[in-house]
Amino acid sequence: MRVFFAIELDEAIKDYLYEIQKEVKSHCISGNFSFRENFHLTLRFIGEQNIQQVENLKQVLRDAAKTSEFELKLDKLGSFRKGNRSVMWVGLEKSLHLQQLYNNLENILVKNGYQIEERSYNPHITLAREVKIEDFNFLTEKTDIERLIIKVKSISLMESKRINNSLAYVPIERVELLYNI
Repeated sequence: MRVFFAIELDEAIKDYLYEIQKEVKSHCISGNFSFRENFHLTLRFIGEQNIQQVENLKQVLRDAAKTSEFELKLDKLGSFRKGNRSVMWVGLEKSLHLQQLYNNLENILVKNGYQIEERSYNPHITLAREVKIEDFNFLTEKTDIERLIIKVKSISLMESKRINNSLAYVPIERVELLYNI
């Protein structure tokens, strides 16, 4: 099964991102737009794993979740360019707590035999892939992203799979973070 670690988003944040996505879509020539229910923040993509490996990753999840709840804020619209196509996303304000969670997860994964991630962590929520757009700069100037707060109370091990020919991200296991007093 194809798996990754993620922070799931609440319904209000998904609704807001869906509205931003509709605005983005109205300016695009084409693209593969994420389903509203699939909006999430990836912590670490793992890839194909067998049942035993997934069981081990559940323990990695439990170990990584030994941290306090925290908050994130939406920041700006951005893209990764690939030729004349882009991945469109909403970024997050820099967060020391998120970076520490990522670093801790990465260290636990390495101790469990996984390769260290070569790319630097660039937290974002993907709105669309393979986007063709004429004027990305105009879109970013026109689109204000509210600095909405994402309350991070848990992290999840997710499975990426097809359900009725549609891509779905399904939690395999979710672990609550430590409550802040």
